Amino acid sequence: MQLQTFQNPEQLAAHTAQYIIDLVRNKPNATLILTSGDTPVLTYKKIVELAQPADFAKVTVVGLDEWVGIPATSEGSCRYIVEDNLLKPLGVNPSQYTFFDSMTDDLESECKRVDDLLFSKGGADLIIVGVGVNGHIGLNEPGYSFDNYCHVSELAEVTISIGQKYFKESTTLTQGITIGLKHLLETKVAILIATGERKAEVLKQTFDQEPSVELPSTVFKLHTNSFVWIDEAAAKLL
Repeated sequence: MQLQTFQNPEQLAAHTAQYIIDLVRNKPNATLILTSGDTPVLTYKKIVELAQPADFAKVTVVGLDEWVGIPATSEGSCRYIVEDNLLKPLGVNPSQYTFFDSMTDDLESECKRVDDLLFSKGGADLIIVGVGVNGHIGLNEPGYSFDNYCHVSELAEVTISIGQKYFKESTTLTQGITIGLKHLLETKVAILIATGERKAEVLKQTFDQEPSVELPSTVFKLHTNSFVWIDEAAAKLL
């Protein structure tokens, strides 16, 4: 788990964007697991600014997670955020990307569908995630096994509360469907990005504690090629 600190979110975004662009240029058919959220959006906008559409013409993109029962057209969905800020501006063909169908009546089959896609690719080349204030990665809440592949999770109260920021009006959130931490461990490169003082405490805990399902972010200590890239505000307790 290699730590690197940046002066501000903009510098972090520029660094992360260039890393992803370089990875794709070195492996044009790379498989990328991408997250939503405020911090990644800055990175995606920087990729659009710096990359050529041709760079991403052969990639496979997989969405990290979705709120169960929230349609892809909702501004709070992972698909909406990644499409709007990265995939559509780059002109990536929809046939190249996959997001969980969070509206399906058969969530178990949906998990298997995404599992099978990642297995067929031999695992992802890169996963980029944020971290919740309770340490969740994707929607892998505290208590969920590091041995899970794609699965459905019951959302923690803090996740439900903070998740409201992605919606224009109060929205009922109860479950998530998410890439499991076993997929993260099998990904060639795992990157955690975080900004702001409100992430400082969970990052301190992540570095101080031994790997434990009670703090999912500690899974990064078990990955052989993982990076934690944060700004100075998020690093204030380290």
